[in-house]
Amino acid sequence: MRIFEFENYREYLEFRLDADGARSGLRKKMAEFIPVHTTYVSQVLKGRAEFSLEQAELINEFLEHSEDECEFFILLLLRDRAHHLKLKRRFDQKIKTMRDERLKIKNRLSQTQEISQKDRERFYSNSLYAAIHVLSSLEEFQTIEGLASGIKLSRKKIREMVDFLIRIQILTEVDGRLKPNNAHVHLNSDSELILKHHINWRQHTINNLQFLNTEDLHYSACMTLSVADAAKIKESMLANLKANVDIISKSKDETAFVMSFDFYKLLSDE
Repeated sequence: MRIFEFENYREYLEFRLDADGARSGLRKKMAEFIPVHTTYVSQVLKGRAEFSLEQAELINEFLEHSEDECEFFILLLLRDRAHHLKLKRRFDQKIKTMRDERLKIKNRLSQTQEISQKDRERFYSNSLYAAIHVLSSLEEFQTIEGLASGIKLSRKKIREMVDFLIRIQILTEVDGRLKPNNAHVHLNSDSELILKHHINWRQHTINNLQFLNTEDLHYSACMTLSVADAAKIKESMLANLKANVDIISKSKDETAFVMSFDFYKLLSDE
């Protein structure tokens, strides 16, 4: 469940702070982060005290909220802190407006739509967007927490990236679980983004080489050979690629790999 499904911030905080059980110590950690005594946190959750706006902003940081989640959390807090009925109604309206806007976006996602050039540029600006899409096929990575732990990024950053992938229909989210859609961002070989796409994954491979995992397969060489044999090798690699893609398309989602082919002239003809 996300914060937008809650009617007040206290219920939401109880859900988030107790999600991993009382032994997780999240209440104590949040109290130290704000900072207040843990008894004050308990008083707030029981409705006997209120957090300040400054404390609310620190809670946003502690819970790694996205920008929309930050705004919504503060609106809930402001509504509860307001004493004047007219002021409460004003915040109620802002909360409703924000929920309605999110619903409009959700409804638009059910319709087939062309991914804009701007969205394609964002998708190919970072290999992590494609990585998140692929990893969401695996059960352990179908939550924000799972992705944040696996990719080693903050929950807030993962949330923002996931929200983008949901908006362009690459992912769906139901009851806090992520699933990849059949839709994908197609990139033609003559696209102006193809260079960025290859550079991103080659850089990912370079970073991977630092760990020198003996189970990984890396091969690099510089060679001379006949023009005819070069054509044969290229044809062999293409046939092998097609065979591998056929295997991948029928394979179960159990693990994630990166595959890159490089075979090109050492010196350009230009």
